[in-house]
Amino acid sequence: MIISSGLVIKASMALMNAIQAYFFFFAVPAPEDNLKAWLDADDFEDSIKKNKSKAYLFDELDIVKKDFIEFLDSNEKMNSMISNTSGARMVNQYIHAYMNRIKKLRMMIQLKVYFNNSRNAYGTEYLVAKSCWISNTTGKVIKKFSKVVGQNDLVRVKGKIPAKVLEQIIIELEKIMWQEYQNEYSATPK
Repeated sequence: MIISSGLVIKASMALMNAIQAYFFFFAVPAPEDNLKAWLDADDFEDSIKKNKSKAYLFDELDIVKKDFIEFLDSNEKMNSMISNTSGARMVNQYIHAYMNRIKKLRMMIQLKVYFNNSRNAYGTEYLVAKSCWISNTTGKVIKKFSKVVGQNDLVRVKGKIPAKVLEQIIIELEKIMWQEYQNEYSATPK
């Protein structure tokens, strides 16, 4: 089983209230109204939860969530950051960085692929698969990844993309996204 049934991150309401009070006191907007609810709200489809090929993504998501909760629970880390850096604004940046990382993992787990047609200089129409990412600077969804599937009239069968081709596109885009994720978050890419 990919996700252990007892593995639900639970942060105390006192912690959430303390964090919100902290941001209010320093006049910095809190990153989310309810971080606990946001952390627990993965909302993945059952078929995705059972997909063994995504086990590494679920494992990474669990690790990042645990690190995030540990960061939020650590008075030592918070106090060190406040005294050594620019205070609440830096804590706010760390929280947003963790949130962006979690959003990226959720995006890879429940990957959405969009298709466009594109013409080259010779007029040949190609089918292009695209997926999105989360901007590290704004936290918003951006168009980032694309893969040329092939010549549109040769790829489509009766106007539709065959399931086997779609499955291969998803695998390739997921690999590209995972490489980007590792480049952003790992000291040494795997």
